[in-house]
Amino acid sequence: MTTIELLKLISSMLGGLALFLSGMSLMSDSLAAMTGGVLDHLIGRMTKNKFLAFVFGAVLTALVQSASATTVLTVGLVNAGMIAFTRAIGLIIGANLGTTATAWLLSLNAIGENSLILTLIKPSFFSPFLAIGGVAMTMFCRAKKKRDIGSALLGFGTMMIGMNLMSQAVAPLKEIPAVTNLLISFSNPVVGFLFACAFAMIVQSSDAVIGIVQAFALSIGITYGMAIPLICGAQVGTCITSLISSMGGSNNGKRTALLNLYYNLLKTIPFMIVFYLLNHFLSFSFLDQSVGGIGIPVVHTFVNLCGSAVWLPLSDVIVRLARRTIPLSEEEKQEAANRLAMLDENLLATPGLALDQADKAVTLLSKTIGEAFLVSASIKEEPEVLAQVQVLTERSRRYQEQIDAYLARIASCDISRKDRAAVSLLTTCTAAFGRMGRVVERILGMLNDIAASRDLLSEEDLRDIVINGKAIEEVLQLTITGYNARTPNISRTVRCYTEEVMAIGDIVKRRYMQRVHEEGRLRRGGTLFTDLCYAQSQLIDFCDMIAEALIRFEEAREGKPRLPDESDDLLRQKVHETFQDKFDALEN
Repeated sequence: MTTIELLKLISSMLGGLALFLSGMSLMSDSLAAMTGGVLDHLIGRMTKNKFLAFVFGAVLTALVQSASATTVLTVGLVNAGMIAFTRAIGLIIGANLGTTATAWLLSLNAIGENSLILTLIKPSFFSPFLAIGGVAMTMFCRAKKKRDIGSALLGFGTMMIGMNLMSQAVAPLKEIPAVTNLLISFSNPVVGFLFACAFAMIVQSSDAVIGIVQAFALSIGITYGMAIPLICGAQVGTCITSLISSMGGSNNGKRTALLNLYYNLLKTIPFMIVFYLLNHFLSFSFLDQSVGGIGIPVVHTFVNLCGSAVWLPLSDVIVRLARRTIPLSEEEKQEAANRLAMLDENLLATPGLALDQADKAVTLLSKTIGEAFLVSASIKEEPEVLAQVQVLTERSRRYQEQIDAYLARIASCDISRKDRAAVSLLTTCTAAFGRMGRVVERILGMLNDIAASRDLLSEEDLRDIVINGKAIEEVLQLTITGYNARTPNISRTVRCYTEEVMAIGDIVKRRYMQRVHEEGRLRRGGTLFTDLCYAQSQLIDFCDMIAEALIRFEEAREGKPRLPDESDDLLRQKVHETFQDKFDALEN
């Protein structure tokens, strides 16, 4: 072979590999985007049982044509707290079985060409038509779903064209003795296993390595003895993708990545040990036979079926091994309280799923604010109570920072108009709840002043503040309920509640000024009382902000504004009657 021929061969081989990898990545990403909404509804139910999770993982991976994509998504879901770490093992084992679908798809190219029908169903024949159709859809379709379908078709076509190009490029290599000797060295299980493992770590895809092995099998011809260690090594090497994706995530995410690594090690190494021990005594004759295009998916599937049959019932062993590798620390327990693990970066690849997690995070933020105010509204000066409020307000501040950053990342993604409206709602509510936390923190400082000097406020002053605080508490809890329910009726009720509570606040301040006037002297706690009332009234403003945002969100979803009617007056009257006991308490 001349130098020019060798350079052309290398160029064609690398070009085919580039097309194969880019096509696989494009198809996987597009299919994952198309199934993102389905995952949102199914993932929780399907992982309650490890056997259901196994089936779900296999089907999902067969659809997206990438075990790496499924394992990375699993790491993200565990980081996000959507599924428990112990339930992830079923998805991972299923994903490893589901990835064999790619090898079976590529094996269709091994079909003979004597029949017109068989030729028509070969991917190497129809993939260019799918690719050009995908290009047309991505260029001329405006709907995102249609563009995703077009991208998936384009990715599939590109992958198959790359596979065909690799097969044609490596065909002349069978005449070169050095290449033949290199392939023969792969018959050594250790050499073949380590080579495939290292190569899969570089390209971060076992499907790519197995696709290259199939290209060699179709063009040069390799034996079962060469193929088995290469297939086993590729499955271990691809675990590097999930390990990299887990870096910077929670320890549970890292443990999930280790589940994938440990499973593939326990699946492939014992299989090879048992297989070659049996070969030592039985001398399998088929090891020297050409594997062909069909033999690769047969071996790949057989290895994964054996691994699934053995380790799915024994999955608790793998879970315990991952737990012992990364044990739970005290620092991790404390960190978990202030960290929203549900906001995982890996989920940003599926914006709809990430948006649902952000929604849950805002709900958690709202409950934290409600708990903090509930403690502060009691106006108790005990140190443990004040410390509890401090912990909750600090936690809410950290929550808000994480949610704001995550929502900004979602907003930068290609999302629908409906999702963008949801991002706007979550951003407004996060800002309002965050400001509530800072107000409660100011109230905490005032409580510290009251604790330091008990004669700043009279018993009547404290009694009025408690009544006002209880009224605000009702509005705050209703606001949190309204946010979770997302119903315009509750949102309008919140608006009516805020009107009544503001009226109660006016009575509280008027009563205080009457007491000051009757005493005929300035009081030391006058500024403190005024500031405390003002801080409490600010909470009402933020509740009103959230109610207004919820009403606008509902109107945008329905496509028209809601006009006032008689039901608003009836609602306002009903809310006034609800607060009548508080008005009576202040007047007496």
